[in-house]
Amino acid sequence: MRHFYLLLALILTTALTAYSQVTTFSGKVTDQTTGAGIANVAVVAQGNQTGTRVAVTDATGNYTLPMGANNNIKVRAYRTNFVFNPLQVVFVSTGIVVGPHPLDFTGSALPFPILIFGLEPLLLTEDDSLKALAVDSIFYQRDPLPLLNNNNLGSDKRTRITLLLVDLDLFSGELLSVITAQAIDQSQVAHDLPVEDLRKVPGFPWMTQLTVRLPSNLVVPNQLSVSVTARGKTSNAATIRVQ
Repeated sequence: MRHFYLLLALILTTALTAYSQVTTFSGKVTDQTTGAGIANVAVVAQGNQTGTRVAVTDATGNYTLPMGANNNIKVRAYRTNFVFNPLQVVFVSTGIVVGPHPLDFTGSALPFPILIFGLEPLLLTEDDSLKALAVDSIFYQRDPLPLLNNNNLGSDKRTRITLLLVDLDLFSGELLSVITAQAIDQSQVAHDLPVEDLRKVPGFPWMTQLTVRLPSNLVVPNQLSVSVTARGKTSNAATIRVQ
């Protein structure tokens, strides 16, 4: 498991150092009551062409989030047990969204874990890409992934994939069954991806890892468009190659 977190840190570090910036969102996340900055808030942007990016606020609540070339970008703030205003901001352009965009959020801490406003989860992607940020849950191998894994403890030997998401939590009394995962293959055939595990990523409290199982009837090689649904709201789609 340690190797997985080292790989994750490497992926995130690479994303910050090798990026073609077109537009930048920046601002401050503050407490709605006191006005003080809130640290460790994940400000997440989802672009329709270059995928997702995350910036985490510093000790005073400030963040800077560069994005690539997109004509539709959704931005939101997330921290467990907080609700933020605005819930989500959408930037749309007939061309490409460019230039600096100041964007502040205010947040309120919830007294206990409870769902106030249900937004769709955000499936993280590799940098400047619509490829899912995902690994084989046994070998921590990145895409392309094998359909079968002989080292899997399950008798079916099907590969389990760990997907990384933001804003995906279970609340008091909820079961894992409120979350489903699905995929569309290259032939436009729909597949269910059975969900087997959900947990926070150690060291990245704003990030959740979801483990799903590849379908048995998948023809390989193939490319899947994967999404995750929670409480009837479906995430962005991201691709995974299976061989």
